Amino acid sequence: MRFGLGYLGCAVVALAGCSGPGATVTRRDKEPPPVPAPYVRVLNAVSNQVSLQIAAREFVPAHRGWPVVWLEGVSHVGDSNYYAQLQKHLDAQTLVLFEGVGAAEREAGDQPGQTEGNPAAAQAAPPPAAASDDRGSLQSALAASLGLVFQLEAIDYHRPNFRNSDLSITQLRDLMLQSETASGKPGASESFQNLMQLMQGDSWLDALLQMALRLLGANPKFRALGRLALIDLLSEIQGDPSQLQGLPPEMKQLLEVLLQRRNEKVISDLKSQLPEIGRDGSIAVFFGTGHMPDLELKLRTQLKYRPAREIWFTVFQVDLTAANVTPAERKLVDDFVKWQLKEAGAGKNSEGRVTSGPFSTFGFRPSFGFRPSDFGVGILTAKWGNHVVG
Repeated sequence: MRFGLGYLGCAVVALAGCSGPGATVTRRDKEPPPVPAPYVRVLNAVSNQVSLQIAAREFVPAHRGWPVVWLEGVSHVGDSNYYAQLQKHLDAQTLVLFEGVGAAEREAGDQPGQTEGNPAAAQAAPPPAAASDDRGSLQSALAASLGLVFQLEAIDYHRPNFRNSDLSITQLRDLMLQSETASGKPGASESFQNLMQLMQGDSWLDALLQMALRLLGANPKFRALGRLALIDLLSEIQGDPSQLQGLPPEMKQLLEVLLQRRNEKVISDLKSQLPEIGRDGSIAVFFGTGHMPDLELKLRTQLKYRPAREIWFTVFQVDLTAANVTPAERKLVDDFVKWQLKEAGAGKNSEGRVTSGPFSTFGFRPSFGFRPSDFGVGILTAKWGNHVVG
């Protein structure tokens, strides 16, 4: 079972979240902001079936001339049927605002100053699926090891209603530097660079993890245990990495840029497109699940939208009986995930810098030593990074 535990370390992944408005106008300013409902849920209605589901939530405007808006959270790995259902739903919308820092970088380089606020120009730029050079990356290997597919290989971004609504890598780097200057605390830029190298397959850890994933993914039982680890992780953090406790200052800066500042770009694009699309159209925001709680909060407080209905898409499931997973092994997976999440807040030194746990993978680990547990938490943060970078 020690071999199985090692696989769990490789397979732990992270994705990559509705209360109504105030009852009276006079009390609105005194009421707390709405708390978004979860965008991730786990179904276990049948004793031997465990399913991961992610929501697409529809919002209707207070302004009668504006379209409905869908916040469509997505997992970057899933069953092919999952992406086929997502594609069908996205194709039915008038406009789809999607994430992709690589696509934004290419648009900024190929068509400087022409794509901002211009859907036609943005649609002419190469989408991430058309120009992606990371099909052999850690994400693809991770998906294959779990018997799943990678989002960029399953979704067709060539659709005429698709428009990139993300910041470029250059813009993100600039924002990291601004954040460091404003706070007087360095580290975010280095962490971002380490994260990008890991996601692009330029690190020794990436090569090591890909090799392990190819070997261990060949075992059906280990594959099922890896899927369970993903499901357990998402149930703990609800698809939102900001739910992790014990975040160091560097990681708080990183999250602020990777989540909140990119979400601000989406809201800005929405504001410009709402009058253009009109009341008879619809807009879908197609981003990783970790973006959804903050996006919903901004949509409801800044643009005065309210939730109307939701659709739950099944990302994938695990048949415990077919995979021959025992109750003891099921508990082992659950305990392992909780232990890895606990590592997120462990090992701070006197300067407050993380010396162990997932965040050390982004450059917080000291130069000496490599703990066995870092192998597991390394893949956790790698997959989590994919969901916030996109």
